[in-house]
Amino acid sequence: MRFKISQQGPNRHRKTVTCVAWIASDEVYSCGDDHQLMSWKFEGGTINAKVVTEFPDDFHPTDMSWHPRPAQTNLGAVKKQAMDVLLITTSDGKFHLVSKTGRIEKSVSAHNGATLSGKWSYDGSALFTAGEDGQIKIWSRSGMLRSTAIRGSQSVFASAWSPDNSAILYSQGSHLLIQSLTTSSKPQRWAAHEGLILTVSWNQFHGLIVSGAEDCRHKVWDSKGNLLHASLVGDHPITAVNWCFSGNYFAVGSFNTLKLCDKTGWPHSLEKVQSGSIYDIAWSSDGTQVALACSSGSVLVAHTIEKKLEYKGFEATLVKRKAIQVTDLSSDVNEILDIADRVIQLEFGFEHLVVVTPSQCHIYSVSNWNTPAIFDLKNGSVSAVLLTDKHFLLVEWNVLSLYNYQGRSIGTPKWKGMTPEPIYPPCISVCRDTLVVRDQSNRKLLHVLEISPKKPVAEAQPYTHVQDVLSLALNYVGGVTDRQLALIDVNRDLFLVSIRSAGFGRVCKIAVMAQNIAWATDANVLAGMLEATLSVWLCPNCVHYSDRKVIRKTRVDKDSSEFGKHPSIVRVSNGLVTVRRGDGALVVSSFYTFFTSLHHHILDGRWEEAVSLCRIVQNETLWTCMAVMAIDSKQLNIAEEACAAIGRYDKVDYIRYIKKLPNEMERLAEMTLLAGDLLAAEGILLQNGLVPEAIRINIAMYNWNRALELALKHKKLLGELLEARKRYLQVLEKKEVNQSFLAVQSNIAKSQAKKEARDREKELEKEKDREAERASRELRRQASDKSSSEAQKATTPEE
Repeated sequence: MRFKISQQGPNRHRKTVTCVAWIASDEVYSCGDDHQLMSWKFEGGTINAKVVTEFPDDFHPTDMSWHPRPAQTNLGAVKKQAMDVLLITTSDGKFHLVSKTGRIEKSVSAHNGATLSGKWSYDGSALFTAGEDGQIKIWSRSGMLRSTAIRGSQSVFASAWSPDNSAILYSQGSHLLIQSLTTSSKPQRWAAHEGLILTVSWNQFHGLIVSGAEDCRHKVWDSKGNLLHASLVGDHPITAVNWCFSGNYFAVGSFNTLKLCDKTGWPHSLEKVQSGSIYDIAWSSDGTQVALACSSGSVLVAHTIEKKLEYKGFEATLVKRKAIQVTDLSSDVNEILDIADRVIQLEFGFEHLVVVTPSQCHIYSVSNWNTPAIFDLKNGSVSAVLLTDKHFLLVEWNVLSLYNYQGRSIGTPKWKGMTPEPIYPPCISVCRDTLVVRDQSNRKLLHVLEISPKKPVAEAQPYTHVQDVLSLALNYVGGVTDRQLALIDVNRDLFLVSIRSAGFGRVCKIAVMAQNIAWATDANVLAGMLEATLSVWLCPNCVHYSDRKVIRKTRVDKDSSEFGKHPSIVRVSNGLVTVRRGDGALVVSSFYTFFTSLHHHILDGRWEEAVSLCRIVQNETLWTCMAVMAIDSKQLNIAEEACAAIGRYDKVDYIRYIKKLPNEMERLAEMTLLAGDLLAAEGILLQNGLVPEAIRINIAMYNWNRALELALKHKKLLGELLEARKRYLQVLEKKEVNQSFLAVQSNIAKSQAKKEARDREKELEKEKDREAERASRELRRQASDKSSSEAQKATTPEE
């Protein structure tokens, strides 16, 4: 990729141009020491200029910023006009709010000495000015002073807003500082250069900082002040730097020199221009054009060309602003695709080339380059294109649009709490049936949307991560039940989330210090660039197993030292992982050629061919993947052979036990449990009325609390559960500390004590009854004896 500089018309500034700003996608405003505000427009490949207004002779501009707003066509004319405001700072210590017609709406004295820079916040609700007096002041949108944020002793030559408008980055000599506006803490400060820092830029999305100084270097930093890239020493001081809107690359300007650099720092191209020093660089909103303010009085406009994309046996190259060359590498045949308007985005994949212009989208098929499907865009500010096998997604500021490859709209996804803030493309992932988007304001919240060809796009259960999410990726292959989301959070930890039809399943942390991730387009294979290795998970669904040995055997690692600093994964397909080195070169590594064939066999249901492949290759990793996928697909015979091949005889015994179960539902539940999903196994048993079995599998998995909950709820197997818990603690030689079990045991003890008391009372009552009975019998006996004695006396004759 490189810059192509457009030819300038006859008009130009008479003196040095100090600042430029994009007003629209084809119009630039500039201001310089000749006190003129000029407008530059593209007409027939050349730039034509006209003078908008002339300012007073004491008006010497130092910086200019255009009021930010989403490029949407549905804004009312009055609102548009109210938002069309230029912020211009001048050397007399003032800043001016200037309308698009050149009228000065308001002038404010802001600093002692020159006002060196002024910037609108990203939401346009406030602005700050930085001055020669070392102060940075925050102003309202209408120009009312809110606060003096920074009082320094050195002039502030360079400054920028943080991505969330909560802090300000500024320079003091050779140091950079970040001052928070929400807390009263001391600013974060670090030595950045060996000379005076002249320019900085802080990207809104990924938060990286680029700085340029009189030491003739430009450097890339993260928001913590860690150095990510330092350029070689150039011939002249760096006078201008600026990120493009998406943050994928930035431009660097110095004397007669313009560089286009990747976000990791390495240069795409270097252009020599006869313009003197480049004092200011402004990117268009679509990220394809830059305007340059030059000391010679020229305003140059450059656009990016020669972007190359590869897909299978094809290569697509943007050779001109409105022309794409497609080369069939197998036959070396070239096709030239002429586009009616300049190209701002293009993506190649899934048998299609999608080309986006400011007003239209062109969809080409690899089987037919002559008749593309064309449709008009709604807003015309596309920042990213994401492709899947069934459809593709256009990202336009804060609007997402789904289209199929015939150009028909599938829907416009929306979610609860959607805001007008722009959406960061790396935090969007889409596949054939699912779309996941990070919330614009809450970086921990992920919105999950279900895509169906017969139903409108609907929001499902969202997922909230424990930390801020930096990037995410959905797998492409399989159905809804196979859908998995890989994400990297702010701690650089890599998590895998299993998405089920009813929501999210378990979340597994599978790696640390992850830099970037990518799924293979033709298999469920996840590649991740870690700090020391390039790692490929051949069977990512096995990370949800409790068996960590299986997880380790399905992961392949390669030392990342050969890729240099800050490498990134470009694509994963056909058993190959393509990596962009730290210096921009592409390196291709082969990891899983046999696994691709294995996966395709299983995807097509050809299990016998898959087993034959494993028998021929006799590779432990391949057999492990075979075992995982066979268990997941309930293929017990194949799973038994695969587990035996890798020496997992415990699983072989368990599979044989499953085969002997008489009840089909029990077998299904045990197979699900073997695949590591206890919740699903329990659900199968409970839905079929097998409560005792559900309690027993929880006991077998030592899931004591759930087993106790089920036993108490259904009043079954409580005694068996307590006895199993007792034996478990005896083996561990520990005492009971679980409060739920202690409460149950206490209740049982109380019930037993009450029962024993009742039994004792009953025994006492029975004893009393027996005593009373004995006393009654004794009385009856005595009475009987007495009556017998009297009768005997009565019948005995007297002597």
